[in-house]
Order: sequence, then structure tokens, then C-alpha cells
Amino acid sequence: MYSRRKFIKNCVSSIAAVSLTGFSPFLSSASALNALVIPVLLYHRVGDTEGPLTVTPEKFALDLSRLSELGYSTITLETFRGFLINADVELPDKPIMISFDDGYLDNFMNAYPILRRYGMTAAFYIITNMVNEEDRLATGHIREMSANGMSIGSHTMSHRALGDMDNEEALSELVLSRAYLEGMLQKSVDFVAYPKGSYNQDTGAEAGEAGCCGGFSIIPGSCSHNTNPFVLRRIPIFRFDGDIRWTMRKRGNV
Repeated sequence: MYSRRKFIKNCVSSIAAVSLTGFSPFLSSASALNALVIPVLLYHRVGDTEGPLTVTPEKFALDLSRLSELGYSTITLETFRGFLINADVELPDKPIMISFDDGYLDNFMNAYPILRRYGMTAAFYIITNMVNEEDRLATGHIREMSANGMSIGSHTMSHRALGDMDNEEALSELVLSRAYLEGMLQKSVDFVAYPKGSYNQDTGAEAGEAGCCGGFSIIPGSCSHNTNPFVLRRIPIFRFDGDIRWTMRKRGNV
């Protein structure tokens, strides 16, 4: 079983690997050095439950307030898709994306109202087999958030590790989850977030075959035009993190 502890361990290992190697995906050339980068924050829960993947509503509101003070403006997945395929797409001066994995009910009850209070958007990645279950988002929640400017993406059907699956099984997870969400929302769902950050050398091709134009990992960092669209980087946010600017500098080279 791929546990939350292992997920967090993978996040920490990725962060350590980046730090030890001095890796920066944006320093390979002079043009890359000057390229626009977009940080993508990764949250899971906003509430009072225990665990490192839950931030309090007060902490989440503080993060958004701080981002606003720093001049950041959130963008949707649709705008982000334009950024990946078109260098001339119109963007705010300091674009940022906020994302949530797993589709917990507190995303609607707590995170969504705070986002609206600050005039910000986020992308919510949904495990489709868990929609309408206890402590998970219901169909009405997802539709309401989508109708009010939030982006919706796939987190597969079952939340099992894609990197451990054969091609047929992984493709089924990707195709059916995307079809479910598109049927619910009557709009295109173009991105997947890999459950537990798990992928292998075939996952990107499978996601593309399923109709996705990008896939998000848990590898720390930010996104540029040079980033592999099927290994997109994010900045994980944990309960124990301090100031959001420091976290973005440490994990996203921002």
C-alpha cells in the first residue's frame, strides 16, 4: 500500500535530491535563465484534521494574503495550458497556480471560500471513484467551484500509483476519470495530477493518449516553457511550513 507517509517521504527525498545536486531546471541557457517561470503550489487539505498534509484555514488565508502582498495573481489551468503551448499568451506580471489533490470535502467547505475572499482561483484534482463519498467532494460541490472560476483536473479513478501499472490499466484510469469529469462539467478536462506523484517512463505517453495535455508530479520546482509538460513540477505545502515566500524559494527556486 502506498501510504501518506511514503508520499511525504517521496516529497522530502525529491527536495533533498534537488538541493544536493544544485539542480535548477531554468539555468541551462541564457534564454532559459530569463524565461518566465510559474510556481504551482500543492495543497491537500485545509481544516483542523491531524497530519502534515493539512494546513489550518488561518494558515491558508495567511498564505493567500502574503501572495497578494507579493504581487502574485492566480491563473487557471486553461491559462496555464496556453502558457505551455504559446510563449505570447497574456499573463499577469507574477502568475501563480494553486492546486489541491485528492478532492477532500474541506476543499469546498474551507479552501474555496477563502480563495473567493481573496479573489483567487485554484485547480482541484479529483479522484473520480471517491466523488460523493464521505469527507469527499460531491458532484454539486465540483460543479459549483467550476462555475465560479475554479479549475478541475483528474487525479485518476482510484488514486493508485500509475507508475506501478501496465499500459492498459494506466490508460483506463486516465481515460475513464477524464470522461467522468467532462461528462459532469460539460467542459474539457486537460490535466492530470499523478496520484502520490507516481509515474514511469510510459506515463506521459499514456496521459497524452488519454487526451491530457499535461501531467503534474510532486517533484519540487516551478514550471517554464522548458519543462516537460508531462512531468510538471509543483511546490508542496505542509502543515509545518512557515512563510510562503520562504517555502517557494526553498522548493521552487522562486
